[in-house]
Amino acid sequence: MNDTDRQARIHQLQNHRHALLQRREQRGAPVASIDMELNVVRSELQALYEVGRLQAPHRATPTPQLA
Repeated sequence: MNDTDRQARIHQLQNHRHALLQRREQRGAPVASIDMELNVVRSELQALYEVGRLQAPHRATPTPQLA
């Protein structure tokens, strides 16, 4: 997964998380199932953030300049 795909997936998951949190606040919402889905979304977000964190040192390495 390249960085652009990872960022797009993070954006999708954040939007989905926001929608779930709004739905959870509604009267009569199935809170337990929404919480389970939120846990799945949170786990995937954490994994994507970790991948980005591990890739960051590689991107920060300057490329050698040719004289």
